[in-house]
Amino acid sequence: MRVFVKTFGCELNRADSEVITTLLRSDSIGIADSEGAADVVLVNTCTVRGETESKILKYISSLRNKRVVATGCMAAAQPGLLRCAFPEISIVTLNNLHDLTRALNEKVISVKKGSACPNPAPFTKGAVQTIPISRGCLGDCSYCIVRLARGKLLSTPTEGVLRAVENAGASGALEIRLASQDAGAYGRDLGSSLVTLLRRIAALPYDFKVRIGMFNLSSVLPYFDELMDCYASKKIYKFAHMPLQSGSDRILSLMNRRYSAGKYIEAVERMRCRFPEMTLATDIIVGFPGEREDDFKETCEVLEAIMPDKIHISRFAPRPHTPAALAKQVPEPVKKTRSRILVSKKMEIQTKRNQEWVGREVEATILALRKGIGAIARTDNYKPVVVKGEYKGPQEIGSRLTLEITGCSPFNLEGSIIRH
Repeated sequence: MRVFVKTFGCELNRADSEVITTLLRSDSIGIADSEGAADVVLVNTCTVRGETESKILKYISSLRNKRVVATGCMAAAQPGLLRCAFPEISIVTLNNLHDLTRALNEKVISVKKGSACPNPAPFTKGAVQTIPISRGCLGDCSYCIVRLARGKLLSTPTEGVLRAVENAGASGALEIRLASQDAGAYGRDLGSSLVTLLRRIAALPYDFKVRIGMFNLSSVLPYFDELMDCYASKKIYKFAHMPLQSGSDRILSLMNRRYSAGKYIEAVERMRCRFPEMTLATDIIVGFPGEREDDFKETCEVLEAIMPDKIHISRFAPRPHTPAALAKQVPEPVKKTRSRILVSKKMEIQTKRNQEWVGREVEATILALRKGIGAIARTDNYKPVVVKGEYKGPQEIGSRLTLEITGCSPFNLEGSIIRH
């Protein structure tokens, strides 16, 4: 039997797919590289956005004459939707992976909501290893369906994370990505913290850099200065993914985000005071129920004040079983207009931030090669740099370069090699 694993969604989902792949191989089940070569297609689903959910349903519909097993967030939060659309589908949530092998051969419905914490998959190839450090969260955002799928916070024990990091480092991984729904909440259920984990990882002797996953400001405020101390390590990318979601305090309160726009701006100022070249990524939800023109204007003003390096914009869409779905919705034409305005502002801000690097010399590490494009390198503050040229092959991965930044787009820098 051969299984093709199709993954939708976030970094944590991709890491979970690696865990599933490892489990299947341990049961002597082959992994196919395409749907056509597979006997069974295992779909690791996402439910955070309605648009993604529609793509998943369309994808499953296209799998004619294939046994399909669904897992992931949609399987946990909305198993009824999957069963209604596809009566013959098997559903096995991450808590019940002991039923996975059986589901490959017969119809199985094995659903349990909440967090699951399987051991991280071992590092096998490439330059990047994603290690889940926790699943679930401590938040109660009024729009989020993922909390229903993932449940309350369940952190991977610190020793387990360290073993996975050591395995990856000893095997040649150059970048370690710590994945979770909210890295800032890591360890609260264990009597530990993200700071403790980062200190221990930074003390390991291997030559890698760590990308800290997304964290909510409300989670890191109690130990913000200690977290900034951790960023001083050469092993940690100067990169922070900290969602804003709205620049309006009224909307943030309706979202149950547990911070104000002023607190967010202050945190960014403190961060950049310590690390002026910190790369900041953030998320914005446009058209949240109750958002007025003045709320939207405040969001635009906060973005102009903090000037993020990367902005992800999503138009609000109500998700089932969430309080925000029951509130009066902003009309779609209004959402679209505001979204267009924000996308234009995003392109302007990201371009301006990247233009500040043009003409400078930077150190960067090649992490990937793209045919027809060149090498993709990362600076120490996690800026992506496209380095055009001919490369010999995978042996180029890991090369440390001194680059001159010669150009940019809103999404990346462009560089030429000064020296290896």
